[in-house]
Amino acid sequence: MRAMWAAIRVGLLDLRGDIRRFVLLVVCLAVGTALIAGVNSVGTSIAQAVDASAAELMGGDLELSRADRPANSDELQAMEAYGSIASVVDTNLRAQTDKGDAFVDLAAAGDTYPLVGHVQSAELPAGTSVAELLGLRDEVPGALVDPLMLDQLGIAVGDEFQLGGTTFQARGTLAKLPDAPVRGFRLGLTTLITAEGFSMVSDRTSPLPGLGSWFRYKILLDGRDVEEAKAALETQFADSGWTVRSARDGLGPMVRYYDLFMRFLLIVGLGSLLIGGVSVWAGMQAYIAERATVIAILRSMGADRWRVFVHFFAQVAMLAAVGVGIGLLVGGGIAYGILPLVGQAVGISLQPALHLQPLVVAAAAGFVTAFGFAYLPLQQAQAIRPVHLFRSKGLSAPPVEWRSLLTSWQILPMVVALVAFLLLAFAMTGDLLLVGAFAAASAAAVLAFQLFVGLAQWALRRMPVPSNRILRHALRRIANTGSNTAAVVVAAGMALTMLTVVLVLQGNLRQEFLGASSFDVPTFVASDLFPDEVDTLVAMSGPGTDIPKFVSTPMLRGALTQINGVAADTIRTRGPEATFLLSGEVPLTFRQEMPASSKLIDGQWWPADYTGPGLVSLHQSLRSGLGVNLGDTLTFAIFGDTVTVKVASFRDYSWQGGIDFLATFSPGVLDAFPTTLFAAVTAAPGHEETVKRSLATALPDIRFVAIGDTLEQITNALSQLSFAATLVGGLAVGNGLLVLIGSLATGRRQREADAVIGKVLGTTRFELLATAFVQYFILALLAAIPAAALGIGLAWLVGLVMLEVDFTLDTDALVAVLAVAALITALLGSMTILRAASSRPARLLRDL
Repeated sequence: MRAMWAAIRVGLLDLRGDIRRFVLLVVCLAVGTALIAGVNSVGTSIAQAVDASAAELMGGDLELSRADRPANSDELQAMEAYGSIASVVDTNLRAQTDKGDAFVDLAAAGDTYPLVGHVQSAELPAGTSVAELLGLRDEVPGALVDPLMLDQLGIAVGDEFQLGGTTFQARGTLAKLPDAPVRGFRLGLTTLITAEGFSMVSDRTSPLPGLGSWFRYKILLDGRDVEEAKAALETQFADSGWTVRSARDGLGPMVRYYDLFMRFLLIVGLGSLLIGGVSVWAGMQAYIAERATVIAILRSMGADRWRVFVHFFAQVAMLAAVGVGIGLLVGGGIAYGILPLVGQAVGISLQPALHLQPLVVAAAAGFVTAFGFAYLPLQQAQAIRPVHLFRSKGLSAPPVEWRSLLTSWQILPMVVALVAFLLLAFAMTGDLLLVGAFAAASAAAVLAFQLFVGLAQWALRRMPVPSNRILRHALRRIANTGSNTAAVVVAAGMALTMLTVVLVLQGNLRQEFLGASSFDVPTFVASDLFPDEVDTLVAMSGPGTDIPKFVSTPMLRGALTQINGVAADTIRTRGPEATFLLSGEVPLTFRQEMPASSKLIDGQWWPADYTGPGLVSLHQSLRSGLGVNLGDTLTFAIFGDTVTVKVASFRDYSWQGGIDFLATFSPGVLDAFPTTLFAAVTAAPGHEETVKRSLATALPDIRFVAIGDTLEQITNALSQLSFAATLVGGLAVGNGLLVLIGSLATGRRQREADAVIGKVLGTTRFELLATAFVQYFILALLAAIPAAALGIGLAWLVGLVMLEVDFTLDTDALVAVLAVAALITALLGSMTILRAASSRPARLLRDL
């Protein structure tokens, strides 16, 4: 034991003079560890918060919902068999007084609402139920309203207003509903009334197309397991059109977006650790080569292979401890600080906290990576013998003896490190497929780079000798079998592959978060306009006005009656969109061109001059929701006539792009029917109030709904995620470039020796530097070509399987980054011999 401590002490003392050369290695390990520690910490906090307060978030353990009708007596009885139930109806209505109007997000609650949690209102005394506060008083029902709604209607608490044509009294202000997080993106000012009050509303028509009523039933289970009860309810209500959700299901799109973001971060973290390991390998290999003389002296003094291994292993462990420690501090600290912000965006309470398990996993992954990639250089160090003192000094490390390594017990530590890394990766991701794919892709990438380099060297040795002296010497150094070409290309290629994967995935996530029209959010919308009213809006809009953009869309209502000739009411629906489409007459439209807010998922949009048989484009959710596919037929009843069309495409559209229609017809199908128009008005920034007054003056009979603020909030939240993805992507790109720089350390002493010999033979400094620049530029290209292909392929596979996002490729950005990386490699590669090219040969010959 005393001998081991002595070897460790000598190794650390030996490292003290060379610590600066390992800054890149430490940074790369720190970045990978920080990303994994931060991501796992945030993910653990969200999972624990959802598990701990799932019932409160949902307003019960489970929720059943549909869009077309409330539950019948048999369905209510079936629900009650699982526990206590509470009903709530979500819809949108218009509130009015003689002083103003407001667009309302209405929640109509049953007598037992809420089962869990509390409605937050200053006017709701503790112990008083919502039904008591909002019950009838002098035949007038009550409402809890958003404080902003009081200002818009020009009323105070206690005053009356019209809601859907029925008189209500504002009994207080509404701060928050207990199940607000699971209500998703809602348009309008939230107002709470009772089910009794809702039954008195005379006009329940939504002011906007596509915003129907949703009938929800919360169930507080009587001791059953949530997942088992959910599965049983899904089976029991399988053919009835009800959607069953748990709390995590109900948290909506923002949680999905954060899931995507955290998966992206995990991929970046794993990749950063991988290329950090490549940095460890390249750095230690170069260090071992330069310390070969010291190792030979140690061996000549009686140090055995074990002593040499411990000497350098202590150095690797110290460097890894520094890098991992920094990564844990940064990752854990950032996660601790941003948890409240993440919780606010998701809609759940997340308090600052540190979790031990994610930090331990991240630390273990960092140490395992450092050891696994340092093991081969450590084996090379043990192979150095005293006879090395009488040969070339410290120019290169001996090659790895793969045959003896693979057939001896010495391979076991590498196998253990690999298994440990895979187990840790599974603990981080919980996805066995991803871990297996990551390991296979990494191994395949290394083999691909080795084969590509070997093929390139073989081709260079057989090509005609160039007449240009600089190019000739550069190609000769690359083609030389004893050169460091393979080591540089593999290290640089792995870094560039990861860089490509990150860039492509970052672009795909940005497209998913922001959509096609994230910066084109309408400020006001209105429905049921006539052509002369649209003409007025056209005259008010245009460049230089307060309304820079105005879009109108024809709108009419129809009912889906048949799907492929089968009565629609016999079809089993899945999901809220399909249920809504079958709920009766719903808003429909027709268009020549696909709107900018939509993106095509499958099929083709019709040409602008299309005049053929009737076609329809559906929201992508209806494919599974109705069980339809491209080429299927749908029959609609419109004004007493039947219209049959063929499904031509499926599309998606982002909430932040405004309101859109589930079914859009091709021109010529609905043109003969009487239509009204749906209008979207975009106000110039800072002129929203001016536009609001102008619209009220010009079109007093039209009620415009202000949805810009709500959509802007959604867009801002997604923009923050997009910015974070860009920031993390930039960090990973920087990390990859650092590894690229670090890979140039391999063989630096040999290059300096070659430069000195060339200078002695009369080669000028310009020729030496130009030859090195050309050599490393070609090496960078040799690394970039397979790296781009591998990176794009891996990004496509990860995006398809793990992130489930559409694949897009920004070739301009990718080419620009790879070109910059190639130039950096060439410049830094030439700079590694600058000292040798600029100094007197005698001084360097003495050093060598």
